[in-house]
Amino acid sequence: MKINTVCKYYIKDFLRVFFILILSMSTLLSIVGLVEKIDDFMLYKPSATFFIQYVFYSIPRYLFYLIPFVTLISSLFIFSIGVRSRELLILSIAGGRLRELLKPFLILGIIIAISGFIFGEFVQPNFIKKLNIMIDELTEKGKSQLQRDIFLKTKDGSILKIGAFSQEKRIATDVKIFILKGDVLIKRIDSEQAEIKSKELFLKNVITYDFVNGKIEKAQSLIYPVDIKISAVAFKDIKKIEEFGIGELLQKRKDLKRVGLNNPKIDTDISGKLSYNFVTFFMMVLGISLPLGAYERFSFILSKTKTSFQASGIITVGIGLVITIIYWLVYSLFMFLGYSKMLPPFISPWITPLIFGFFSVKLYLSIKE
Repeated sequence: MKINTVCKYYIKDFLRVFFILILSMSTLLSIVGLVEKIDDFMLYKPSATFFIQYVFYSIPRYLFYLIPFVTLISSLFIFSIGVRSRELLILSIAGGRLRELLKPFLILGIIIAISGFIFGEFVQPNFIKKLNIMIDELTEKGKSQLQRDIFLKTKDGSILKIGAFSQEKRIATDVKIFILKGDVLIKRIDSEQAEIKSKELFLKNVITYDFVNGKIEKAQSLIYPVDIKISAVAFKDIKKIEEFGIGELLQKRKDLKRVGLNNPKIDTDISGKLSYNFVTFFMMVLGISLPLGAYERFSFILSKTKTSFQASGIITVGIGLVITIIYWLVYSLFMFLGYSKMLPPFISPWITPLIFGFFSVKLYLSIKE
């Protein structure tokens, strides 16, 4: 596809603005994030290297989330200048079909969206893992690796409650096994401690309550066959969901399903990670369409300000921020509805991108040829 000389010029300007903004903003947000938590870290007397590494490892997290909105602000800025300088108007009058000339920007939007997906799937999670490991080593919390109050459902329908579980030692304490027949509890087994193997529980200090025969039996030890698999993947703190790519989240979901658990947060986040990358393309379309397709509707804003590029840039950034805030409010609402299962978890993250996509395409089609 042949790219017009003017379009090449705009692409170069877009890429320059894009990289300057995304690197500077992600670094700034990383520093701000450190400042917010510095009091918590100072209790452990970290070295200067810790702070430098913290900022460095945090940058990819913010960079990933900024990609769609920096795309929006950059395209708004570049095309607003083009509209105000009348370059695009002259090009259109000279016989150029604007939507045809702008196709390279649509392709660029797709490339940025795919790059964002690859970055979020393979680069960002590794940096987040290193960041969390570094914090755990500083606070010495990573050594215990204890999970508390775990509920599991075995394949035979029994309910297993674990008070505390050590991944390192594979030892569980305060174990209760509820054996059901249909919906009726027929037996309960309590154990102070259990060693967990792949297909068995080695229980110690056991009390068995037989509700059918009305008996209570005590034993020093008991081997209980059970079909479960307890792994670090299944019970890793879900608050650290950013550590996982889509493939790892799918495996985590599979592990939870295997032990009879269902977590709508994981289902919503899997779908959210997929839908989020479509936002970048729609933001590119929106950044093109607002100055070109809806310029007349918003010209009253520009007419009340100075006609300098600086004033235009400030207004552009303001419009971009307003759209970003609206997007995040709506997106957060639908993500919450997915987390709470008020909407299907796999559907709710797609609603906001589709809404913005609809308006973006509608505005793009309103660009006058």
